[in-house]
Amino acid sequence: MAIIPETITIPVADGTSLPAYLARPAGRAAPVAVIVAHELFAVNPDIRGVADALAQAGYLALVPEFYHRHAEPGRWLERTDAGRREGFALLHQLRRQHALADAEACLSWLGAQPDIQRTAMIGFSAGGHLAYLAACQLPISHTAVLYGGWLPTTDIPMSRPTPTLDLTPGISGRLLYLVGEDDTLIDAGQRGQIRGALEQAGVEHELVVYPDVGHAFFWPGTPAFDQKARDHAWNRILNLLANS
Repeated sequence: MAIIPETITIPVADGTSLPAYLARPAGRAAPVAVIVAHELFAVNPDIRGVADALAQAGYLALVPEFYHRHAEPGRWLERTDAGRREGFALLHQLRRQHALADAEACLSWLGAQPDIQRTAMIGFSAGGHLAYLAACQLPISHTAVLYGGWLPTTDIPMSRPTPTLDLTPGISGRLLYLVGEDDTLIDAGQRGQIRGALEQAGVEHELVVYPDVGHAFFWPGTPAFDQKARDHAWNRILNLLANS
């Protein structure tokens, strides 16, 4: 399916302007919109590729630049040591209230688009944390969290003042959590905490653990890439969205 890519700017309630990459299916209404939350490296070609694939599947995909308060528009980082250092510096400037303000601005913008009936969200790693946080606080119909870290801790500003996992009772939609068994950032203990919080809150959810798979398994060309896990994860995401 042909798609129409563009870059837009969305006003945020705090007076800032949020740049975002938008991909829409050409010549077809998209009743479901999907916000894609980027990982540490910002809106890089991998993340834009996810949006393009969603648009090809018939969804309106929006990728906000959540670092926009501290990074130039369009800036993304390489998967290098320098890129990680800069990414962590930016991540540690992203406050919970700012992440939620940006997500709420995206929801408002998408809700004003013709034919949009529901909005879902997908997040990768740090963006997975952001997607989980947004699902706890905002009316998101379905959320896919790919190896979202730091949920039971206060290690990043988005997880303060109390751990984001403590907000789980606020989730009103369905949540899919995908993670590798060998993910050193989200070990078995943390996976148990996440599962327990979702079960105790009565959230409709599924937590999928891939054996012998590490963190960031979704990206081709990276050491952790696992084709089988990626294919399965993508099919689960599309199934989640198809039933949203």
